[in-house]
Amino acid sequence: MTMTTRPGGRGSPFLKGVRVLDVTGALAGPYCTTILSDLGAEVLKVEPVSGDGMRARRMGPGRRSLPFDLIHRDKSSLAVDLKAPEGVDIVRSLARRSDVLVENFRAGAMARLGLGYEDLRPDCPDLVYCSISGFGQFGPMREAKGIDLIAQAYSGLMSVTGSTDGQLAKAGFPVSDLGSGMWGAIGVLAALLRARAGGGGAYVDVALADSVAAWSLWEVADYVATGVEPAPLGTAHRLAAPYEAFTCSDGATLVLGAVDRAWEALCAVLGVDLSGDARFATEYERFVHRESLAAILQARFSTATRDHWMEALRAAGVPCGPVNGIGDVLTDEQFAERGLFVHDEDRFGQPTIVNTPIVADGAPRARGPAPVLGSDTAAVLAGLGYDDERIAALVEAGVVGVRPSPGAASTPPPASEPVTDSARAVRAPR
Repeated sequence: MTMTTRPGGRGSPFLKGVRVLDVTGALAGPYCTTILSDLGAEVLKVEPVSGDGMRARRMGPGRRSLPFDLIHRDKSSLAVDLKAPEGVDIVRSLARRSDVLVENFRAGAMARLGLGYEDLRPDCPDLVYCSISGFGQFGPMREAKGIDLIAQAYSGLMSVTGSTDGQLAKAGFPVSDLGSGMWGAIGVLAALLRARAGGGGAYVDVALADSVAAWSLWEVADYVATGVEPAPLGTAHRLAAPYEAFTCSDGATLVLGAVDRAWEALCAVLGVDLSGDARFATEYERFVHRESLAAILQARFSTATRDHWMEALRAAGVPCGPVNGIGDVLTDEQFAERGLFVHDEDRFGQPTIVNTPIVADGAPRARGPAPVLGSDTAAVLAGLGYDDERIAALVEAGVVGVRPSPGAASTPPPASEPVTDSARAVRAPR
C-alpha cells in the first residue's frame, strides 16, 4: 500500500519520559543522543566547564557554532569537571535517575573516572549504558585511536571508494561517525525494550570500524565469489550495469538500467540499438562489459541536458535521479515537503537544522535550539538536592559552571586543567 498522506503527529513521542545522560563529544556519540532526543527523549549533555570543544568551531564572525548546534539541539547542558571527585559524584547521582547513558571516550576511559558500566551497575541495575569507540571495548585494537577516517580505511571502505584509475577517496560524509551514532541508537532502543520488560539494563558496545565494515555486503559477496580484491568503481555498481552516473550537457544523472525491462526502455529513450551486440545481450554480459557499455551510453547522454534525459527516462519507467550538490539538496522540493531541513533561525538560533529522517506519528523530530553552556547546571544540581550555598561553592571551586545571569560577568574558566584537556589523559572522545 502506498502512503499518500503525511503522519498526523497525534501520538505522544515514542521516547517520552526516557532520560538520557549524554557524556559525549565530537560527532558519533552526540549524533546517537540527538536521534534519541528527536524521538522524544529528555537528553542532558554533560560537558566540561570550559565547554564542549565543538562549541569553538564557529562558521562566521559573531555566530554560534553551527556544528555544535546541529548535533546538540533540544538538549540541556550541565557543565562539570570530571577530574574532580565532586564532579564524578554528580554524574553518578544523575546516572541513578537516568534510563540511558551514552559515552564515546576511548575504551576504558570512563572506568578510569569511576563511571564505567560496572561502576554504575550496582546502583543502576536497569541502566542502558552505550559506549561508542573507534574499535570497541575488546580485541587487539581496543587501545588504538579510532576516528572517522581511520575507520573508513580500516573497514575496507576507502579501498573501494574513488575513481576507476585507482585514486582512493574518503566518503564525502563522515559515515563512520554517523553510522556509529545510528547503530548506537538502535542498540539503545533494543536494550530499552528489554529493560522496560523487566529484563534489566544492558551494556551496548559500538565501534566505528565495525559500523562501516558491517556495510560491506556487496563487496564481501564480490570477493567471496571471485577471490579478487574489489577495487574503486567511481559511481558504478559492484554487481550490475548500467548502474552509474552519466554526464549530461549541464550536469550528471544516476541511471539504473541493468534489468532487461529497464535496459530496453533505456535504449529506446537514448535512441541506440544494441540488440544485436552480444556483449550486452544479458544482464551478466552487460556487467562483464560495463566499461564499453558506459562509453557508448555516455556519448548519447552528453548530447542533451540532464532534465531532458530524466524526464524521458522517468516517463519510460527507467530509474534515474540527479547528482545534486548540497545547495541543490537544501532547496529541493521533496526534502522540503518531508521537513528534512528546517530553515527557522528564530526557533533554532541557526539558519538551517538537519532533521532526523524518521517521519512517523509520535516522532517529534527537531524542536528547539542547542543549549547555552551550563544553562541547566543550577537546576540539575537543585534537583539532586544541592542548595544555593553548595552550588555556589562548586562554582567557585571550578567543579561546575553555570550560565551567568544577564549583565553578570562570565564565570572564568577554572584554574585547574579542564576536562577537555584531561580527556587527553583519559583518552579523548571521538
